[in-house]
This record gives sequence, structure tokens and C-alpha cells, in this order.
Amino acid sequence: MIYPSHSFQHLVICIFTFIVLLQLWSLWSRSAHPYFSYTPNSWTFNPDIHANTHTLSNDQCDIAFPKLYTSLENSVKRRKGRKVDIEEISIKEGRCMLRLMIYGGELFVVDDGMPESCYVTNGNERERILGTLAQIDRAITTSTPSDPPIPNIEFSISLDDLPRRSKANGTFFAFTRKDTPLYDDTWLMPNYAYWSWNYTHAPSWNSIRRDIQEGEKRVSWKEKDPRVVWRGKIKMARLREQLVKVSSGKGWSDIKPVVINNSTDEHTKDVMNLREFCRYKFTAQTEGTSYSGRLKYLQLCRSALITHPLRWQEFHTHLLRVSGPEINFIEANDDFNNLDAVMEYYQKHDNEAEEVAQNSYNTFARRYLTPAAVTCYWRRLFLMWWQVQGFEVRLYEREGGSGGRGMGRMRGTPWTAFAANWPIDPSKIP
Repeated sequence: MIYPSHSFQHLVICIFTFIVLLQLWSLWSRSAHPYFSYTPNSWTFNPDIHANTHTLSNDQCDIAFPKLYTSLENSVKRRKGRKVDIEEISIKEGRCMLRLMIYGGELFVVDDGMPESCYVTNGNERERILGTLAQIDRAITTSTPSDPPIPNIEFSISLDDLPRRSKANGTFFAFTRKDTPLYDDTWLMPNYAYWSWNYTHAPSWNSIRRDIQEGEKRVSWKEKDPRVVWRGKIKMARLREQLVKVSSGKGWSDIKPVVINNSTDEHTKDVMNLREFCRYKFTAQTEGTSYSGRLKYLQLCRSALITHPLRWQEFHTHLLRVSGPEINFIEANDDFNNLDAVMEYYQKHDNEAEEVAQNSYNTFARRYLTPAAVTCYWRRLFLMWWQVQGFEVRLYEREGGSGGRGMGRMRGTPWTAFAANWPIDPSKIP
């Protein structure tokens, strides 16, 4: 049978069109929003209902937390189209790092780098490791069926408070970064304490968030202590010494240094539970070695946060507003030498201090620091890393054969086995 020439041309056009559409689909699927929307236009985020919901779809995450992903968007932009080479994520022994892989919806530890030998000196390496891995696993396993599966990705994370101390170059995830070229390839991830931090008597992030929220319901703004409160180890940073110095003897101050685990020191008695800070109208925040792990807890309070200009970023700190209708913190000088004037002003303008406190509470405690927001951020981190990943993830050293033969050694340890046995290598357990 002989087909007319125009039928052949039509077939060629159809094939060509199909190829073009396939390529466009491939490009679109790696865009910032590689998913269809199944969410009704009427859906809105209600913190009283959804704050601890980890099963929000990608579209619901966009609706609930539209300003959450700025640091990730900036990380992608800084790549300038360059894909991440697999050598960029290598790690060394004795560093505070892990090399991880998500494959087929499961989390694996590819290389633990002996983090027990790293620079973390306060003995909470296990808490940092498990708190971070557990968050990643939860973000994977709570992903909704309406969204595409979590892509196969491989990456490294730093557990160090000074991330570049663990890896001088390369590309990896970290709890904090500076806005300098040295940290251009450092991607921000949520802190391990968004899972648990027993050192601060916070058995889970949602438990302390809920405790503080219930406390805020019982205490009005007028009933709060009008002073500014701070506790901390002054040896960690000079500006902490300065804060204690400028506030000494002031009627507006409940600022004191503390000493942990030394009953003979007079400052041991001044240690406070994190929940107690929320009884004050003003809370002071200072960085230490790098970022301060206390900041996120203070932002759970309906209190006016006072801080010096921050040098270290976290995944949510771009949401801080120092002026305008959304003002949610008060910025003091670098050495706090204007704190007296700041407190004098706001004690005379109590309504402005209350506005700062309420804006902060609405922004962070009620929205962007909810467990739901943290999980949404993790999943968006996976998707945006996948955009720039320039290599194919392999679960096995070799592939091939049938019935599992010839596949070779699995490259990673399931995180469940790693968590149950760390620091012992599960493969060496008889």
C-alpha cells in the first residue's frame, strides 16, 4: 500500500511536535514549581489547624509560606547555570559533615566522615546528626501523593557552627552562612533543634512552640515584665560582655551572664528555662561563635526582640523587618552602646513595642517557624538542589545482572540503621 506524501509529512510533523513537547516538559519539570496544583483556590493556612501538619502539598506550601524560600532561590541564582559536580560534595574524615543520598524515597548515609572526631566540642554530635536526619526523613515520608516523588539526589551537610571550618570549599548544606563570596556555595537548611534539643529542655520543636503559645494566651501584654531579658555565656563573644556592661545597674535590665554545670559559681542561679523569657516585653539576642541557636526560641515569644546587626544568616532570617508596617524586631548598635536610649524610647512608646512583638509573633511563631513550614522548606530544598545537581545518583557501586547478581555493594546505609548504631558502622556489626 502506498501512502500519500502529505500523510508522511503529517507523521513527521507529529513526531517533531512530540519531541519538542517532551523537551519542554523536561525543562518545566525542573522549574521552581515542578508540580500540578490540586489545591482549591479557597484553601488558606490556619496555624491553629495546620501548624503541625507535615503533609501539605507543594501548592499548599506556596500558599501558606510564600516568602519562605528566598535563601534557596538565591542559592540557585548564585550557581549562574553551573551544575554541581559530584566532586563538590566530597567530605573528609574528622569533619562535622555527613554525605547523604535520597534514592527511591529513602534516606541513606553515604559517608559519615567520623563526625565524632570533629570540631563540635559541646558533646551533642549525636543530637545534631539524628535531629537533622529525622527532619529529612519526615519531609520525605510525609510527601503527598498529589506531588511528584522526591527526586533522587545526593548532597553533603555540615553540622558545624562554623560551616567553612568543616569544608573550605565545595557545595553543601549548613545551618548558617554569611552573606559573603566565601559562602556562595553554602545552602541553608533548618537547624537540628527543629526536631529536638534536650539541652534547652525542648523535647520537640512543636512541644515548646505549643507550651509558649499556651502561655501567651494566659498573659496579656500589660502583664509582662517591662524589662529586657538576656542570659548567656559571655566568654563566647566580646559583644556579650559589652551587653552585660552597658546594662549593669539599669532599671530596665534583667541581663545577666550564666555559668552552666558549676554549682560554686554565683551565676549558676541565673539560668532560665527558655519558656521564662516570654514573660518579658523585651528579649535581647546576641550571636556567639556564629549564629545563635536561641534566636528561633525568642521568636516564639510575643515579645519585642532586640538584636545587634546579624552577621550570620539562617533559613528564616531574611524575614526580619527593622522598619515599616511589618517591623518585627528592634536593631541596636553593634556594641549595644545605644541600648539605654532604645529602652528609654520604647518604654515611653509602649504601643510601638507591642506592635513589634505582635508582628514578630504572627510572622514566626504563627507561620514561618511552625513545624509545617520547616517541612515545606526541606522539600523545596530537595527540589531546588535537584535543579542544579549535575550527576546521576547511584544506589550501587555497579549495576547489572539479574536477580540482584552483579549489582555490587550498596553505596549507602539506610538512615534507620545508621541512627540505631552510630558511631558503629552497621556493616561491621556481627
